[in-house]
Amino acid sequence: MHYDTMNFLLFFLIYGFLGFLLETVFRSFANRKLYISRGFLTKGFCPLYGICGVLIIEIFNLCELTLHNPLYALIGATLGSIAAVTLLEYITGRVLDRVFHCKLWDYSQYPFNLHSYICLEFSLLWGIVALLLVNYLHPVMELFLYAIPYNIRAAAIIMILSIVFVNASYNMRKMLNGGGHSLRRI
Repeated sequence: MHYDTMNFLLFFLIYGFLGFLLETVFRSFANRKLYISRGFLTKGFCPLYGICGVLIIEIFNLCELTLHNPLYALIGATLGSIAAVTLLEYITGRVLDRVFHCKLWDYSQYPFNLHSYICLEFSLLWGIVALLLVNYLHPVMELFLYAIPYNIRAAAIIMILSIVFVNASYNMRKMLNGGGHSLRRI
């Protein structure tokens, strides 16, 4: 399906929020205690998950349009999603660590990791997430969102993006001025 900019932004915001929830629940179960996501610039929203969600959807759409065999399209889209998201996770982790001295995740204890920013296990989990997203979650999101009138969607995007930008700018100023918390977190 072809999406306009507004719908891309809406999916970005939704999947950024759902990714935040997914990570919070996953870390709480993994650590066996209540985990509060510690995002870099925003609370309650993770831009990396939003970007990855939109990227996965577009990779699957592209493969469906270019590969005429449905099985090849599914395999190609899944492998392409794993590669794209893993690369994005590596670049993001490296930039956060090198530029901002902030390490939000560390895969050094996992086998087959690269500089502790990515590892095979979580890359394969991204493949599972991609399949679940495209086959189950995204079709429901499309139906739900397209049932909302265009003007209301546009107003919601402006309002939510404004909140995200204000929150991010506040947290960035706080970090740059040395207030609050240390940047080196794992």
